Amino acid sequence: MTTRRHLCARGHPRKLRACRQISWLPGCPGVIAPLRHTLIAAVLLLASLPTLRAQTPEIVFDLKIEEGRLAANMRLIRVRQGDAVKLRWTTDRAIALHLHGYDIAVKVEPGAVAEMAFKARAAGRFPVEEHKPNTEGGHSHGEAPLVRVEVSPR
Repeated sequence: MTTRRHLCARGHPRKLRACRQISWLPGCPGVIAPLRHTLIAAVLLLASLPTLRAQTPEIVFDLKIEEGRLAANMRLIRVRQGDAVKLRWTTDRAIALHLHGYDIAVKVEPGAVAEMAFKARAAGRFPVEEHKPNTEGGHSHGEAPLVRVEVSPR
């Protein structure tokens, strides 16, 4: 029994049946057919990486300050490094807040919602404190932080 052979586009001798199996691939049929699935999957995965990274969900915390205090269960906020975080503040009196370590300041007025939005890039514990004006034109902090944001490393 003889096997029919011919030359592929690059001049390599191949069995006719092997050429038909992967004839849709350009070039030499010496490319292993199962690799095409792996290559296609890798290309699709690489193409979708920027989209996956952009879809990081935002973690939102609604924080209500009453008489200068927060509820005890809201005084420690835990997130992970890389999380998109939004702190939504409401208050019963005008107050200026500062998130240390991220240098975000916001003024919160009664009846309005003020937001602090940030990406948790640095790991550690970061206090949110009230800024009160002092006589020298600067600011001072309240007695204790209203909230601590704890960012754990990934």
